[in-house]
Amino acid sequence: MAEVCAFCGTELKRFGKDTLVCASITQTVCKDCWTRYRDATQIERCRDILKHSWAKEPEQIRTFLEEREQEKAREQAKAEKLGRLMKCCGQPMTPLGMSEFQLGRTSWIFGDWPNLLAGAMELALFRCECCGQIKFMDPKFMKRKLEEP
Repeated sequence: MAEVCAFCGTELKRFGKDTLVCASITQTVCKDCWTRYRDATQIERCRDILKHSWAKEPEQIRTFLEEREQEKAREQAKAEKLGRLMKCCGQPMTPLGMSEFQLGRTSWIFGDWPNLLAGAMELALFRCECCGQIKFMDPKFMKRKLEEP
């Protein structure tokens, strides 16, 4: 039985075939499909290859796609939780990232030593795009809140 392209099903000649990886599975493809899908994402390749029945190990590809969809849903749920946690003026605040803030203060007698000994505190910063208000949050608290069911 002759080999066929995993995407389009055309019969592959000896020198007219190539390979692409879909969900960690090497698929044999024709030159046209290789050109079309070489720059596509894994998810795009997997979705397109499952449209027909020529793929190798289609169940593993389906499992890969399902896992990516679940991962995407978890990320969306996390973003929604963060939006509910950080609100100002009725809308979600814009995250500005993490920043370290120096603890302690300079003294007349000891100079900067109290600063060095006190260390720093890492905080997450958020800004309201309506009023410009800045909020500081403990990243450990936020991580715990986002991981709660």
